[in-house]
Amino acid sequence: MKGYNVKGGRVVFDIGDSAAELVSATPAAGWQMQVWTQPTWIRVTFTQDGHEVSVFCTWNGHPPMVQFDER
Repeated sequence: MKGYNVKGGRVVFDIGDSAAELVSATPAAGWQMQVWTQPTWIRVTFTQDGHEVSVFCTWNGHPPMVQFDER
């Protein structure tokens, strides 16, 4: 299990050698959250007042990796 704190909330993934699962995603006070899951990736996005923070976990042909995008 690996947890990631970002502006907007916290995300926890169960990361294995070849795939990952979302364990939990919790928005911070005043933030909204959306989750998308596909066979080779998971995206969690927190939004507030036009600000967006996304946490991506991907494993398409490679071991799971986590990336962040803030706009």
